[in-house]
Parts: sequence; C-alpha cells; structure tokens
Amino acid sequence: MLRLKQVEIQQRMVEEKEKLARVEARLKMIEQENKMQNYEIVIKKVEPILAATVRDVIPSYPEQGHQWEELESFLAHHQIIPQGFCFTIYYTDEPDIDTEVCEPVTSSIPEDPKIKERQIPGVDMMATVVHKGTFISVSEAYTVILKWVEANDYQINGPTREVYLKPATNGSQTDSLTVTEIQFPIEKT
Repeated sequence: MLRLKQVEIQQRMVEEKEKLARVEARLKMIEQENKMQNYEIVIKKVEPILAATVRDVIPSYPEQGHQWEELESFLAHHQIIPQGFCFTIYYTDEPDIDTEVCEPVTSSIPEDPKIKERQIPGVDMMATVVHKGTFISVSEAYTVILKWVEANDYQINGPTREVYLKPATNGSQTDSLTVTEIQFPIEKT
C-alpha cells in the first residue's frame, strides 16, 4: 500500500513540475512580450495522408507520451518506417483532450486493436504558423494564429493539428530546438 502511495506521489510531483515549467515559460513570455517571435500566418492546402494512429482521451497535453511510445513501438516491431512528419490531431480541448497521434505511412499496416490505419482527410484552407522553440512556449503561436483567424473573418471548422517539423529530443517539453507547425482548418465567416 505504501509503494502504491509512493508511486502516486511521484506521479503528482512530475505533473506539478510540468505545471511549474509551463508557468515559468508563461512568465518568461510575458517578460519578453516585446521580443515575441515574428510569426507569419500562411493559408495552404493540405493533402490527405495515410497514417498509422493511436487515439485516446488524455487529461493534459504532455500525457500523449504514452500514445507516441505505443505507436513507435508498434512501427519498430513491424519494421515500418514513417514517411513524413509525425503529427497530432486535437479533436477537443481541456479538461478531456481527445488526441490522435499520427505517423505517415505509404502502405497498409498489420491489424492491431489499438493502432489504426486511416486516411487523414485533406483540408482546402488550412491556416498555419511555424513555432520555433519549446512546447512550453508554443502557446504564444496559438495565441497569434487564433487572433489572426478572428481578425480576418475566418472561423475554425475542424480539429487542430500540430506537425512536428523538428521533434523534441526524447519528447522533452523544454527542447528549444523544436520546430512545430500549428494548423487550423478554416472557412470564411
């Protein structure tokens, strides 16, 4: 019983450290508000893509790590090499985040109860912005693109995507060399 309690406390400590890191990043962002990255919003067409995916509802964004581990392990076991940038689709926001992690593939994958193969639909009008820096600071890019969508008389009409152009080292939330493209499907209001 004590071992179980020990594990629970350790898990809470990890979660609290992640929260603290996000608060510290937000404070740093506020302090450097005049030095914010210069984000460029681009509207582009995104083609459909065949992907191996794992979908789950998670309590916080960093919790998608287990989905990535499951997907990467499956692909490695079956010697399937992803063909393109991995990405996450967010269907809902907090408190229950419906998340699908995706690895592009070029051919069918073996059947599995958890890992799915599916055609991710294309999007004719996708508002995109590229964020260079930690996942903890990615919220500034979200703020910029959401303000842009509203200011330019668009509305979001589908799930958000994060495409990992340069993924974080070992899934680290604080890897400053990470490059992420945020994508919102849009339509004119």
